[in-house]
Amino acid sequence: MESKIRELRGILKDSASAQRAADPRTIALQHARVVQHRKDLEATILDSLILLSEYPPTRGPGIDASRPAASDAAGFKTHVRLFQPSDYDDLIAERHVNGLCGYALCPRPHRDTGPGGTWRITGAGHIVKREDLERWCAHACARRALYVKVQLHEAAAWERAGSPDIHIDLLDEDLLDADVDRATQQLADLQIEEQARQARDAAALAAERGDRPRRAGGAAGKQRVPVSLQERETQVPDLKNLRISEDDDDHLLVEGYKTNLGESAHR
Repeated sequence: MESKIRELRGILKDSASAQRAADPRTIALQHARVVQHRKDLEATILDSLILLSEYPPTRGPGIDASRPAASDAAGFKTHVRLFQPSDYDDLIAERHVNGLCGYALCPRPHRDTGPGGTWRITGAGHIVKREDLERWCAHACARRALYVKVQLHEAAAWERAGSPDIHIDLLDEDLLDADVDRATQQLADLQIEEQARQARDAAALAAERGDRPRRAGGAAGKQRVPVSLQERETQVPDLKNLRISEDDDDHLLVEGYKTNLGESAHR
């Protein structure tokens, strides 16, 4: 054990002495190359961001976000592979400034909800921020864009550059269609459940009012609840025993007691 420790100490001393013996100019050039490599990667990411802010280059009938051109899809994957999530958010913001949907493979303009406040109510009844709603042309493009974003890494680009394991996949449209069908079915089920609840509430209200249930093939008969209205008898005050005070200090009475605060103040 002690021999291994002496061996490791010897290796560490040799490496330290070799580093001290290295040429300072060589070390400075090596650090300069590392810094320049990082700057080149940052410039490449910026150029990719500017290019993707005007994507897709191929537009025409039959080409949309669900069926992009093969060259556009391949170019998008190539340019976005070194992005960080923050770079992707910057891309979405740049496309919004250009009036385009936040998904880079969508040629359509983003939604414009018009003037108003900060919040909006969607067709599904959700309350969302206006800026989040106007980033996309539709909810499907928001899902496509976020599917790409979750595949990006937080690590710096120079730590991942050159790695062959970085692959960006696009959202499978079949899964998206299945989710849309599932959401449509859930919405239909909710509507059916709401109609059933309203029918139950109406039946409970009818039973409370005393309405007769609807007969098969006939109109619903109503059993009226007898309600009698009686006028309340009012009594005329006895004018003979009615006493009207002639005292001018009645407004000073508090529950029948006359205060002497004013007299004590004058004293």
